[in-house]
Amino acid sequence: MLKSTLFREYDVRGRVPEIFPDAGDELSDEGMHLLGRGFGTMALERGMDRVVVCHDLRHYSPRLRDHFAAGLAATGITVVDIGCGLSPTLYFAQIHLDSPAGVMITASHNPQGWSGLKMSLNYVQTLLKPEIDHLEGICRRGAFAAGEGRIETQDLSAAYLDDMVGRVEIKKPLKIVLDPGNGTAALFCVEAYRRAGVDVVPLFCEPDADFPNHFPNPSELSAREAIRAKVKETGADLGFSFDGDGDRLGVQDHLGNDVNADRVLMLLARPVLARNPGAPVVFDVKCSQALAEDIEAHGGRPVMWKTGHSYIKTKMVEEQAPIAGERSGHLFIRDGFHGYDDGLFAGLRLAEYVAAEGRPLSELLAEAPQYVTSAEIHVDCADEVKYEVMERVVAEFKEAFGERVNDINGARVTFDDGWGLVRPSSNLPELVLVFEGRTQEAMVRIKEQFRERLRAYPEIGTTWHNE
Repeated sequence: MLKSTLFREYDVRGRVPEIFPDAGDELSDEGMHLLGRGFGTMALERGMDRVVVCHDLRHYSPRLRDHFAAGLAATGITVVDIGCGLSPTLYFAQIHLDSPAGVMITASHNPQGWSGLKMSLNYVQTLLKPEIDHLEGICRRGAFAAGEGRIETQDLSAAYLDDMVGRVEIKKPLKIVLDPGNGTAALFCVEAYRRAGVDVVPLFCEPDADFPNHFPNPSELSAREAIRAKVKETGADLGFSFDGDGDRLGVQDHLGNDVNADRVLMLLARPVLARNPGAPVVFDVKCSQALAEDIEAHGGRPVMWKTGHSYIKTKMVEEQAPIAGERSGHLFIRDGFHGYDDGLFAGLRLAEYVAAEGRPLSELLAEAPQYVTSAEIHVDCADEVKYEVMERVVAEFKEAFGERVNDINGARVTFDDGWGLVRPSSNLPELVLVFEGRTQEAMVRIKEQFRERLRAYPEIGTTWHNE
């Protein structure tokens, strides 16, 4: 029986028995086969008889792919297996092959032993909670379609690279350190950037599913220690790091300093708004107030929305926004691109902008509004209770702070000199916290206010990770 915790807000995520013997049917052979039959049934309900499938380079991903694809074929679906690639490779393939249905089998940035499914029935628009719930219902009822499908293979890596590189023009030579953390992006990033004219300094660019150096997750500050040092050592103009499935970007300036993705979005939005005056820019609740202020200063309309790549892409289409992003590193570009989150392409566009401006990234950012922002902090809270706990937290915060609370995704509380956020993670058994102040003292004060209030909840851990 598939565990209910597999079915999350906008994807399927769970553990594999190779690493976790107690994982049971979470992502076992039988579990993946059932999920394939369930998704195949959903595709057929929409009149689709072809599904594109891609997987990342984790050791267990080919097994997951094989059983999921077999489940798809058992419903009568034609499976187009494009092999090992990135989530953006899958999105490109859906557009390139004119195939609206696609599934990416990936652990993304999750720890070793995890994996999941990013699923789409409308090109790059990934499933949201009502559709995930429908998938779960099909699987629980065993209400599967039946047929005799087939599995075919295609390699679209060259086409993906051609399309991406052909959309940028970097007018001034730049030296850029690239760190995919030995993850799947290592298969693509060096070639893409060299073809775009960049002087590439490779760092951990050998594909290795054991991740001997660090997990490919730019949100973890410890994962960026090596690239900070390499940028300074080599005198590079920029440093770019990518997550496990290549849809997120981490950035260092020429001094090795971390640059949060909301500030990257700020810069990427400026030329987009110059071409599209008055356009909306969508961003998630974790983003800096500086972003909203800079969007307005450049003639745009800031639109804050829920965290999660599926939510942001859906809101982007609803608002007809030319660009959007999340603090986690997902950056979505419709202006001159396809509208999906591709960390490699977002980095190329940032390099294009920095080269065109002719000044270091740090100088460009110094012109923007300045706030002191915390790291993205994580605190343990079990999947089974985290949403119920958050309901109680939101209610308490509303009682304490009134209209200062924005509850579109957790509780973002605005103060005169900053704000704080607590929200449930969509991917892991934890809560996510971010704090910002006009000064360091303001940020710390807001953080301690949250810490004190959250201590009253025994379901929430007391150790704040990545603090």
